[in-house]
Amino acid sequence: MGFAVIYGSSRKNGNSDQLANLLVEGFEADKIHLSDYNIEPIVDYRHSEKEPYPNDDYHHLIERVKAQDVLVFATPIYWYGASSITKTFIDRWSQSLRENKTEFLSSFASKTAWVIGIGDDEPHLKGIPLVQQFQYIFDYTGTNFAGYILGRGNKPGDILQDTIALATVEEIRKKWHT
Repeated sequence: MGFAVIYGSSRKNGNSDQLANLLVEGFEADKIHLSDYNIEPIVDYRHSEKEPYPNDDYHHLIERVKAQDVLVFATPIYWYGASSITKTFIDRWSQSLRENKTEFLSSFASKTAWVIGIGDDEPHLKGIPLVQQFQYIFDYTGTNFAGYILGRGNKPGDILQDTIALATVEEIRKKWHT
């Protein structure tokens, strides 16, 4: 079982990164920090003449993601949703759908996905729109949405005080070891 951890924080080793690292500790994981790459916004060619898509790191990253069986999206909760870099990466999936929809959807239909969202203002309630957004995304791609962890944190290290989030990590890890 191969893992791709897609980190959507602009702050390395922040709370979402820390929880994701605990989740995949000891497993073979391709750790993708989106902030390390140039990912341009999607260019919508649905109603115009198609021009070249941005020449950036997107194709390289999506191939790394498609090569793994289990996807873990880790993002801070910003304004009740995913970070902008996470959203930009997913928006670019529209490009992959235009390039080869059948292959793209087929590759995601064989995957299992988890979502980690960390916020400071009632994340177990206000993180629900984030979870719903990913549910719709995975419904569309045919990806098995196995679950999510919503945790509380603001300053780096705060997540390590969230006993519910830490217990959820341990539950998931037990499932993976069986």
